[in-house]
Amino acid sequence: MKEKTTTIKCSVKNFVDFACRRGDLESIGTAGPTALEGQKAHKILQDKKQKQEESEVRIECKLPVKTEAGHSRTLHLSGRIDLLDSNTDSPIASEIKSCYAQPHKLPESTVALHWAQLKVYGYCVLRKIRSENKDSKAEITLRLVWFNIVANDVTTDEQTLSFSELESFVKEAASRYVAWIALVNDQFSETVNSAKTLEFPHQSFRAGQRDMAAAAYVSARDGFHVLCEAPTGIGKTISTLFPAVKAIGNGDIDRIIYLTAKNSGKRAAGECLSQLQAHGLAISAITISSKKTTCHCSNGTCERNADDGSCPLTIGFFDRLPDARLQLIKSGIITPETIDIAAHEHAVCPFELTLQMLRWVQVVICDFNYVFDPLVKLNQLTENTKRQMLLVDEAHNLTDRARSMYSAELNKLELKRAAADLPKNSVQGQNLQSLSRAIDRWSKECLARPLPKQSPPLENADTELPKTVSRAIKKCVQSMMNETDDSRLLITESITDASKAIFRFAVIEELFNTHYRTVTIKHERGKYKNTIVTLQCLNATDFLKKSYKQYRSSVTFSATLRPQHFYVESLGLPGNTKALSLDSPFEPSQQCTVVCDWVDTRYRARESSIPDIVDIIAKAYHAKQGNYQVFFPSYVFMESVSAEFRRQQPAIPIIEQRRGTTEQERQEYLAHFKNTNNTLAFSILGGIFGEGVDYHGDQLIGSIIVGTGLASISLTQKLIEEDFQSQGLNGFDYASRYPGFTRVLQTAGRVIRTETDKGVVILVDQRFQTPFYQKLYPKHWNTETVSNNDELGKKLQEFWQSS
Repeated sequence: MKEKTTTIKCSVKNFVDFACRRGDLESIGTAGPTALEGQKAHKILQDKKQKQEESEVRIECKLPVKTEAGHSRTLHLSGRIDLLDSNTDSPIASEIKSCYAQPHKLPESTVALHWAQLKVYGYCVLRKIRSENKDSKAEITLRLVWFNIVANDVTTDEQTLSFSELESFVKEAASRYVAWIALVNDQFSETVNSAKTLEFPHQSFRAGQRDMAAAAYVSARDGFHVLCEAPTGIGKTISTLFPAVKAIGNGDIDRIIYLTAKNSGKRAAGECLSQLQAHGLAISAITISSKKTTCHCSNGTCERNADDGSCPLTIGFFDRLPDARLQLIKSGIITPETIDIAAHEHAVCPFELTLQMLRWVQVVICDFNYVFDPLVKLNQLTENTKRQMLLVDEAHNLTDRARSMYSAELNKLELKRAAADLPKNSVQGQNLQSLSRAIDRWSKECLARPLPKQSPPLENADTELPKTVSRAIKKCVQSMMNETDDSRLLITESITDASKAIFRFAVIEELFNTHYRTVTIKHERGKYKNTIVTLQCLNATDFLKKSYKQYRSSVTFSATLRPQHFYVESLGLPGNTKALSLDSPFEPSQQCTVVCDWVDTRYRARESSIPDIVDIIAKAYHAKQGNYQVFFPSYVFMESVSAEFRRQQPAIPIIEQRRGTTEQERQEYLAHFKNTNNTLAFSILGGIFGEGVDYHGDQLIGSIIVGTGLASISLTQKLIEEDFQSQGLNGFDYASRYPGFTRVLQTAGRVIRTETDKGVVILVDQRFQTPFYQKLYPKHWNTETVSNNDELGKKLQEFWQSS
């Protein structure tokens, strides 16, 4: 029987990027020309084309390729040639590349890649001409045209190559590419076949779990979006990953992107996939760790070359990449540890190795920013998105995170530190100094009209971009992109941070709209003087909406998404989103939820509330000794209550969350819950100990929540509220009360984590008794209100005695 030939389709650009890239991993500055700048460059040069030249000429080529196993494949290449003079006697193909630096300063590997793309185009052109006219001339002139955006000039290089030379080049590259794609496709077929027969890894579904899994599966099948509030204990990770994998088996999607804000969420997703793998699933997956922790140049462990400052893991990176890539693709589930091992064995950068694997796996586990952040998002995750599904875990964090992703900040002191690290006569250093002076001029102008009733620090908000700063930013970007050849010697942490801030500012300026303000704050405390200019995004909904619409479907979920209409709107979910709210799988009798409505914790009443709060904490602790967390709206308030509690109850041990907690301090703090059963832990509501932490069994038997979780009063918070108000919404509810109550829910959710847990949640604030909050209470809370400390003690004793 004649073997069926498989066709592999690929763009010329992607083909060249994979099969023809050689040499060093290079980077000019922090970013290259934007897509818009590239389009402008192309238009300028294409408008000046000769009469006989055509622009944006579509080209296709079907090339038969034999694999090592003897199988036949057809490689179908396609693309567009920027300019083509198709004269059969002397055809000329031109490729236009925009750049900030002069072409002679571009890395050799980058220039070689440009030529490789042009060679493939040249081969396709000659192949077509020869198929139509066998007597045609068997050579073509290839012309590489660089448009320098900074200098506004053009540099051209060209070479004439024969058909045989081009054919040899393309066939060699095609052989490498097809062999790899054949391997990846075979693995994908194994995934599809194993996913079809995959069964749920547990004996039965928990309460609510089947509903969530069914919604996720139908979402992938029918192409719509789901917002799901799934209380703790349902098993959100397996309830989304399992049906998404089944959708791959059904042919509805090709890839899953699992987004989470926490490292614990990444670990949970990875463990879930391993569990499915143990039940017969053949899957390839990868977890992206942050560049700051993974890349040796970013985490401070790089052994740079003493002569030129180069990183040894980037020199010859693409020459060693194929072997590292092959090792990883055969390992199935690629963990950060797997990446480290392969990177070490093949002497390549672990973070860049991770990025090189993204196109070839069926599941990517990563942080929100790799999909949503305009500067950090990865092109590999936005290709063929209509065959991809998003799973967005801990989605309640995304609203604030998105505002941050679409904001940019310039800190004058940080800019001055970076300038001090550069030679005095360097263009970059001079431009950084100019940027600092521009910030001074801008602040002098805008702070001459401060907000009313204002005390230091001086601050103001403007609806326009800071023009003086914008001009200086442009010069900085241009000088950074036109770095000298020995610029690698000038890299320091302060320069790197300043460069990132400048590029982010330049990009965010392009997005500035009615949902932005330029916020300027001038600090003057003794010798400390600094000015910070922020392009503050007040509402990122429209940006999120564009991202969501790119994907076939999504399930956006968390234990705390109420009210759901708030999250549907603020997360920018598409119009075809279906909202799902599930009941807790735990028995209501496991948790005693009490409201202490005689305490007023609003700012003006905090000092007078301290005695009552101390009494409440003591009453809870004495009702049943164990580990408790007490959450406060601010450090000042927490420290005041702590001091009074220590004075009144010196025998009860207390630990406190510190300002700027280090990772070591965080681990020491959490260790108390594992090693003791008599600790009161004072923490900040909405902080690092209020969510993303699991306490099982008796590790935590109670949470005492002081206040309703409202954000601190600030200019930015006021602006966000005004932005919601301008949209016809209740600004205070949308900016403060809803997000605040989410913090309360997250904190309360630390207490009951399994079917055998039992504990108390004490809400300390008179506002918790109002209809606004009562409507938001989860069904399983069964909230009871007590009017004094004696009633509280009695209620708690009854609860513990019933266990």
